[in-house]
Amino acid sequence: MIAVLSDLHFEEEASDVIPGPRGKELRFRRNFEPKVFASFVAHMADEVRRRRSKEFHLVIAGDLFDLNRTTLWLRDPLRPYVPNGEFSPQLEQKVLTIIDATAREEAVWEAIKSFRLITKGVYRETESGKGKERDFPCKVKITLLAGNHDRIINATPGIRRKVRDLLYSKGSDPFPHYLVLDDPEVLIRHGHEYDPANFAADLTDKKRIPLKIDQDFYDHPNFGDFVTIDIATKLPFLLRQHYGDPAILKSPILRSLYLRLLQFDDVRPQAALLDYLLDCSDAHFSPEEAWDRLVPVLQDLLDDIHDNRYFRYWLSRRAEPWAPAELELARGLLKMGGWRNVVAREAARKVTHFMLGGEIPRPEMYAAREELVQKNKVRLVVSGHTHAPCVTLLKADQSGDRFYINTGTWRSRIPSTADRRTFGR
Repeated sequence: MIAVLSDLHFEEEASDVIPGPRGKELRFRRNFEPKVFASFVAHMADEVRRRRSKEFHLVIAGDLFDLNRTTLWLRDPLRPYVPNGEFSPQLEQKVLTIIDATAREEAVWEAIKSFRLITKGVYRETESGKGKERDFPCKVKITLLAGNHDRIINATPGIRRKVRDLLYSKGSDPFPHYLVLDDPEVLIRHGHEYDPANFAADLTDKKRIPLKIDQDFYDHPNFGDFVTIDIATKLPFLLRQHYGDPAILKSPILRSLYLRLLQFDDVRPQAALLDYLLDCSDAHFSPEEAWDRLVPVLQDLLDDIHDNRYFRYWLSRRAEPWAPAELELARGLLKMGGWRNVVAREAARKVTHFMLGGEIPRPEMYAAREELVQKNKVRLVVSGHTHAPCVTLLKADQSGDRFYINTGTWRSRIPSTADRRTFGR
């Protein structure tokens, strides 16, 4: 029996917490309650018994950890914008510190314990995860694939060893990027290979995607790394820096903006972040009031990234010819005060759409180009990455049907309406 899950995005949360008076605090919990994972494992044990399976193969298809989404990166200039295998000892130590801090989150550690238990052949029988330990009914195998938000788990032997130790396995072998199984005939990837904003190569114009993609493309950083660390993670950091924690706790508008900035990972599409921040459909303030408080923070952000060599490199690779001019226009409007009018605000939305990666491509289009699909070598292509679960028919002929399955995510989703003016949960 095979189970595939992806995009758990275990994250470090403690550095985002704003302590308040009388023990109250401002916090957004991004990690799922651990009982969810205990329930999943217990359900899998029941399924194994029902099917009388001799082996349970759990495939974690990327982004188990989100090692980019933490303000711990912002405490010094060190960034993971170098290829795996070229990390300095200082950068390796910083990554190890982030992994330790992530594992110390109670929800993360309890979830990891569910996986550690089944590698030892046991699980807890109740959905809360607090019941008696029982023997898992068959042999268990776990395969962890590396995604884009945990690309750097492959950076050094020490980092690989740390991750394997957390999951109760040994060694420092590199984590794979795909898995092909015979029964059923399935290809499993994380799925960032289909997304040029989050992969070091653009495969969207390839008529055929090979099974083995050049390892360098997996090892090199991508534009999404920069967007997550130096834009998405930095925005709430700069909001605290500009206004101060007491002012944020006191102001309903600033509190709302801070919490919304912490929810960036859940907004879909992610390019709609600014639209989400200005959405007043369920708030007691206007878009103008939110925009007025955001502008100085956006000024600080644009000043920070304006001359960043890594950002300029990706701007030149990904941008339309006029994109640098749009960026300069937005920066100029903010500095001159022209941002107060509606035209400037709408222009800022467009610039944000570009800077945060544009539209998420339809992954099934690229899954259909997989070499193994075109050669009828697999019946299924399974991936995650987009956080949008789906089952899509890729191909149907005398050899049978071929399907693409997206595993979705194990975190909340904040989808937008088509006009990106309102958002749901």
